[in-house]
Amino acid sequence: MTDAVWIVPSYPWEEEPVGGIFHQTQARALARRGLEITAACPTPWAPWPLPRLRARWRRYAAAPPRAVDDGVRVIRPRYLGLPGEPSWAFPDRLVADATWRARGDWTGARLIHGHSAVAGLAAWRLARRTGLPFVITFHGSDLNTWPDDHPDRVRDLRAAAREARAVVTVSAALAARVRVLAGVEPVHLPLGSDHRSLAALAPPRDDARAAVGLADDRLVALFVGNLLVAKGLRELVDAVTPRGDRWVAVLVGDGPERGYGSDRERFPGTVWYRGRRSHDEIATWMRAADVLVLPSHREGLPTVLVEAGSLELPVIASGAGGIPGLLADGRGAVLPEVSAAAIGAALDAFALDPAAAAAAAAQLRRYVLVEHDVDVNAGRLLELYGLG
Repeated sequence: MTDAVWIVPSYPWEEEPVGGIFHQTQARALARRGLEITAACPTPWAPWPLPRLRARWRRYAAAPPRAVDDGVRVIRPRYLGLPGEPSWAFPDRLVADATWRARGDWTGARLIHGHSAVAGLAAWRLARRTGLPFVITFHGSDLNTWPDDHPDRVRDLRAAAREARAVVTVSAALAARVRVLAGVEPVHLPLGSDHRSLAALAPPRDDARAAVGLADDRLVALFVGNLLVAKGLRELVDAVTPRGDRWVAVLVGDGPERGYGSDRERFPGTVWYRGRRSHDEIATWMRAADVLVLPSHREGLPTVLVEAGSLELPVIASGAGGIPGLLADGRGAVLPEVSAAAIGAALDAFALDPAAAAAAAAQLRRYVLVEHDVDVNAGRLLELYGLG
């Protein structure tokens, strides 16, 4: 039996240990409170020979169709992924149909919750088919860029938001966007972190440095995320490499930009690419680092910043999405622009006054422990669901 079925674009598993970690953290918290959750993560069908051509398609093919994760049932029904989405391909229809075909795995569901624009539209379609109430959560770039890139789908997005039991946003900036786009009053529910679990995963700094092979004489600028141009990765590397006598950039994640700047002969050893890592390993890297840098050109409210705050790691980040609100009142350094010069200046300021950065990190930790607690969020979600 299932109380609520979630439709999510990603959910962690062995070969994708970080993607959708915020879904996992929140779903587990709801499960601890006794709610039966089925997380439906529709996955593109990957027929032969596609898995042999690209790693992404190999992972699609290898993803387990069913699993149980700390009390959360996870299903990955397959659908035919088409190019051109989300305009003419209407992926929300395909996602909704795939979830409907798997309805035997969520028997008894009393509510549907779609996470992201496409999943939210899929939840809307599924709710119309089943008669169940539904909730939509917008997480960031799905709402910041999707309506502009696909104006032909705005009417559907507006209708879904107006019919939903609740529209949830992870930042105040996204809440403002929803008001303009759909004319509804959203619920601002920030991303939550499991602070106690995260602290238990993170070793002391000296042990963390030893574990990842970092010397004590280098300042470490850590990046965690998909290695994309939109994440400001090139600007970060271009800022660190000229400062390589003191700094090293450690980039945890994977993507098409992996390797950028690592072959520069003038600055050997200043850029480390460490690939995909588990959540446990990322906690170790955060303990080993001196500062987390996230110079994204667009964002919602990144989980990695909340987790850095939980571990009292100083943060330098762009002013995209909900980041300025998170780092307001001296809780971190917000870049005036995404450029190598701006990132370099922020790194220099950190090196000149690490005590000020440590004080900002302490403020950020106090803030996220109160405002971004996953168990508090679980209680608020239960109230929104109204399933009592």
